[in-house]
Amino acid sequence: MLILSYMHFLSHFSFCVQVLRCFGVLGVFIVISLTLLLPIRFLTKVPSFVFRKLLHIVAFSGISLMILLAEDWQAAAITSGLLALVLYPVLSVIEKKPWFGMLFVQKAPGEIKKSMLLLFVMFTAVILVAWGIFDQAGSAAASIVMWGGGDAAAALVGIPFGKHKVRSRFTDGKKSWEGSLAMFLVCFVIGLLFLSLLHSTAWTHVLLSAGMGAFAGTLTELVSPSEYDTITVPFVIVVVLLLSGV
Repeated sequence: MLILSYMHFLSHFSFCVQVLRCFGVLGVFIVISLTLLLPIRFLTKVPSFVFRKLLHIVAFSGISLMILLAEDWQAAAITSGLLALVLYPVLSVIEKKPWFGMLFVQKAPGEIKKSMLLLFVMFTAVILVAWGIFDQAGSAAASIVMWGGGDAAAALVGIPFGKHKVRSRFTDGKKSWEGSLAMFLVCFVIGLLFLSLLHSTAWTHVLLSAGMGAFAGTLTELVSPSEYDTITVPFVIVVVLLLSGV
């Protein structure tokens, strides 16, 4: 009985180590990234929307790296979920500081904390579905990277160069064909590279999966309200990848 209790204790201890390891991977990645990004923010005249997307790139790249290095889905999901719970109250406090507005450009009061909450809730949901239910950690990471890269491309191309708006009763009229094309191409290329590295399936299968995921993600981004595409786009992409069997 004592041996069984000891083994039970060790299993919990091992799991805590895995969660701490996930936090460590994210922490090191974020610290290194911010060390590189902060001089860009304060020493250059980079547009605010560009810096916002650089921060988004740090978030989705860090989570994807953490997923690929995590030993099981529970540790990865709990890490992401805890970050969602911790970041919201922390940002609620520091957003009142004068320097917060200089570092983070908000579209509206409280927008950053709401955006970060949705972001990490989405990460947690994707991990739970793709890895927890279907045992596809690669699809979870791929969907996040495809969405993140495509979303960044849509903004970086669409905001300065988007002259032709997508006019439809299903869209808000703010998104452009240029931005949507950039999103599809970047999402497709990232998906193609990422899935090729993660899977040994036929290249035609990978090509088709990346194409379908990119198309579905771009279409979902077009018809989703801007405040919710953080949730809808990666979830649609991961469903497509899972259905495609990669």
